[in-house]
Amino acid sequence: MPEIPTPQGVYQYQQQQQQGMHPNAPSTSSAQQTTASEVSSISVTARIPDFWIEIPRLWFAQFESIMAPQKQGDECKFNLVISKLGRDTIQQVGDLLLNPPSEQKYNVLKQRLLSIYEESAERQFQKLISEIELGDQKPSQLLRKMSELARNANVAESTLHSLWLQRLPGSVRAVLTVSQDQKLDNLAAIADKIMENVRLHEVSEVASSSSSSAFPINELMSHINKLSLEVAELRNSRFNTRGRGRGLNSRFRGRSRSRQRRDQNSPNWLCYYHHRFRGQAQKCEQPCSWKTKSENSQ
Repeated sequence: MPEIPTPQGVYQYQQQQQQGMHPNAPSTSSAQQTTASEVSSISVTARIPDFWIEIPRLWFAQFESIMAPQKQGDECKFNLVISKLGRDTIQQVGDLLLNPPSEQKYNVLKQRLLSIYEESAERQFQKLISEIELGDQKPSQLLRKMSELARNANVAESTLHSLWLQRLPGSVRAVLTVSQDQKLDNLAAIADKIMENVRLHEVSEVASSSSSSAFPINELMSHINKLSLEVAELRNSRFNTRGRGRGLNSRFRGRSRSRQRRDQNSPNWLCYYHHRFRGQAQKCEQPCSWKTKSENSQ
């Protein structure tokens, strides 16, 4: 694997571009040729994503497609794969990193990663028949995912055809079943069109139902607000009535007591002090019935 270019080398390469020099143009300077090679290696490395744990075989397929035009050897590919592994994945191949095999380094590393992270045929068959669903994706997207699982699980195309149709809505299945062309790719294109129209129709129905129900909802809210105001008004009126009643009763009792106190001929007449302070009064005015009441109680 080529070495990472130094800052000085990258600067020289940028200077060449500013001066209109093509990096692949013949030059007598070996430093310029090395810089172009280093930058080219950086470009290739940037195109390779980090390792995909969920779909390792597809990652290696993309990796090999990118590396094929580069004509790189076994050592270079081995080092590139290592550079794309995360910490947890590195732990799974630590022995190969510390003590790499003498030959076929890349193939040994590839087979190790596939054996660790690629799901077994039984597991992929289980996902195919019971776990994968249409959801929000297109029928064609679902078919591609199921096709990958079916290929790894050695499932026949006729079985894939039936399993895929079962994941689609009944209205879509009805159209696809009577189609003369039963090729899966063509059926997927038809299913995409049907699902697109169905979802647009559902969105329009929701919008129309929302607009039609807006008036009853507004009317109901207005009625609720009106009832709330009426309840509040009734509560206030009852409170005011109770307050006036208490005031009248207290005034009436006050008048009767004061009238009773003014009538000195009454046998229950009390002087000012006993009328106000009762048993705590320290003075008394005659004729006061308080002393008489106390003696009778004894």
